[in-house]
Amino acid sequence: MTELEVKENIFYVLSVKQEKERRITLYNDMDSPVLRVKEYIKGGTNPEDIELMVVDVKEEKFEIKSVPWSMIAVRLVKE
Repeated sequence: MTELEVKENIFYVLSVKQEKERRITLYNDMDSPVLRVKEYIKGGTNPEDIELMVVDVKEEKFEIKSVPWSMIAVRLVKE
């Protein structure tokens, strides 16, 4: 069993469609999934098949937002 410890009540979900399947991975920081996005794009994955979301746990509710491509691009440029 693998566990992900959520820090500061925020975690990231990377969803990548590959052929007919969807791969979903979880991260506790934003840098790691951004690097994975870069690897997927270099590997030929269509950017439209990639979605990065941030989940903010607020008491008993979850707030889920898509991370804009502009924010991902800024992080990649800083790399």
